[in-house]
Amino acid sequence: MEYAVLVLGWVLYFFIHSLLASAWCKAAVRRMFGGDRYYRIVYSVLSIAGLFALLFQGNQIEAAYFWDRSAIVRYLSLVVTTFGVMVIQSSFRQYSLKAFLGFGDEGEAFKQSGILNWVRHPIYSGLILVTIGYFFFIPNLPSLVSALSILVYLPIGIALEERKLLAIFGDRYRQYCEEVPSIIPKLSKLRTL
Repeated sequence: MEYAVLVLGWVLYFFIHSLLASAWCKAAVRRMFGGDRYYRIVYSVLSIAGLFALLFQGNQIEAAYFWDRSAIVRYLSLVVTTFGVMVIQSSFRQYSLKAFLGFGDEGEAFKQSGILNWVRHPIYSGLILVTIGYFFFIPNLPSLVSALSILVYLPIGIALEERKLLAIFGDRYRQYCEEVPSIIPKLSKLRTL
């Protein structure tokens, strides 16, 4: 029963996340409040609070580890997680973290510099690494359920975001999609680093 509640919590979280990220929801908030500022703040607070609540809920379920959590496994999981955080952090060199959280205005400008030359969705790329690192740090059934829930949702979230970006930027974004992979950079591009 605890796992069903955890999975249902993730499904509800991603449904609300996708609903709030939709273009029509943003338009409704603009009409009601005269801008995006409050939308972005509420969206960020709900996203962060929901994420931590679900991770906390999963952590409250007692479960045995799948394997011994040796020092090397924990170390490697922290390396993967740290690399994921670094990828996410480098994403915010292209986006304003302040605007992303709702405390500034960045507008809807097409960006293709920095890490966006290698992947279109670097925040999701980093999230995948953080999720994998999280599971290997706490290798039990609740963290596996949480990790799989996140990894199953990501293609859906990416598809919804791509549709929104195609509607905003049209052919320019379509060409960008042909040139730059979604979440895993091309090895040939990585060699030019």
